[in-house]
Amino acid sequence: MASKIALAHFCLSLAVWAATAGVASSQQAGSTGEALPETRESTIGYPSVEAALKDLRGRPGVTFSTENGWTIATEASTFTIWSFAPPRHPAYPTAVKRRVVTESDGMVSLKMEVLCEASKQACDDVVREFQKLNAQIQRSYKQRKP
Repeated sequence: MASKIALAHFCLSLAVWAATAGVASSQQAGSTGEALPETRESTIGYPSVEAALKDLRGRPGVTFSTENGWTIATEASTFTIWSFAPPRHPAYPTAVKRRVVTESDGMVSLKMEVLCEASKQACDDVVREFQKLNAQIQRSYKQRKP
């Protein structure tokens, strides 16, 4: 079971890093639908994007990379990948937290939480982009699964 989760984490991690390039380079062409629901409280475990990045930078076992301007923080021990928008991105500052989780039925899935401190439109656009990427990643994982 642990090796199955590790394999899923590896595959999804590679896909997430590669997919970030699509978000970073995509044009923000405006709304593609109705406004998305908002929460009043942060769901990422930190009160701000800045606090999340600062804490992760000081945490042992978290590795950092940069992909097309996006700061990527990987917590292998919790199967969590964080994506932080670059200053030039319309949704800056934004933190996207994605975790690989095993559901009660044994299926592996990707859970996403977002804290976006930009305009409502920019935040909705970046959430939609990541939702599309997550769906692509999960389809890719299902195709690879024996």
